[in-house]
Amino acid sequence: KLIAATYTDEDMGGWKIHAELTGITDRTADDEEDCFTVIKKFLGYMPSNNMELPPRSSIPEGSGDAMETILDILPENRSRGYDMYKIIRAIVDVDSVFDLKPFFGKTLITCLARIDGHVVGIIANQPIINGGSMDTDALDKMMSFLCLCDSFNVPLVFLHDTPGFLVGREAELKKVGAKVTNALHALAQVSVPKISIIIRKSYGQAGGNMCGPGTGPDFVVSWPTGEGGFLDPEAAADVVYGTMPDEEHDQLVKEMLKDTNMYPLAQEYFIHDVIDPRQTRKFLCNILRLVYNSNTKGIGKHLLANWPTKF
Repeated sequence: KLIAATYTDEDMGGWKIHAELTGITDRTADDEEDCFTVIKKFLGYMPSNNMELPPRSSIPEGSGDAMETILDILPENRSRGYDMYKIIRAIVDVDSVFDLKPFFGKTLITCLARIDGHVVGIIANQPIINGGSMDTDALDKMMSFLCLCDSFNVPLVFLHDTPGFLVGREAELKKVGAKVTNALHALAQVSVPKISIIIRKSYGQAGGNMCGPGTGPDFVVSWPTGEGGFLDPEAAADVVYGTMPDEEHDQLVKEMLKDTNMYPLAQEYFIHDVIDPRQTRKFLCNILRLVYNSNTKGIGKHLLANWPTKF
């Protein structure tokens, strides 16, 4: 029995399909004039060729002023979400954020920005969507962005706040295991500087895919609010101890949280430091200065230039 289906041209290949569902579209525009404006702005972040550094801009007035109040963005309750864009905009130069694939894989942010006038690529978890848990679309989005930044000498900054991956039947049907591995393979090939900052949660393999300790970051630091481990204690308590009354569960979570802070990792030099959040921008400025005075001068090996990015 044949069943006919009726679709419009928009249903078959309109902007929404590719901006929100397939992720093929990096940006959308309101009209032709706006399209050229978006393209021009994007090219302003790119070098003329892949053996040059991206152009450095002057630093806008007011850049970094929000750092003194950056901790006000984080909720006191570790289980509450917040908008990671507020953290990003506080750290980077004023009005320098350029989003890529903003409507696709929204549990992850990928954007170009400037810090101290230098172009950087930012990969950040978005805690207001699924608590920052990454899905398969987010992994595809990450892989595409890694290829772009590695190909054009853009240093990468990772901002961690993820309890793990979204799992379940739908995730399995979307090949979550394969996509986790594929994104990790791409990350291992990245030859531009990789700087990781653990804002809050960085658990399990999701923390690894965010270029956490042990997966090749050139620099990795944490805020005092940073947490890490094999699994978020909310879930780990059930895995380790099984089903139990809520009161007992909450007590076990509190006990397990004592072992998740980042200070022991810093003592063992598994991470480089625990920094004052208000010094985050200054830390990144210093690292970028170090990068551009290194032997490579910030030019990568472009190992991902031919990596397939259309998932």
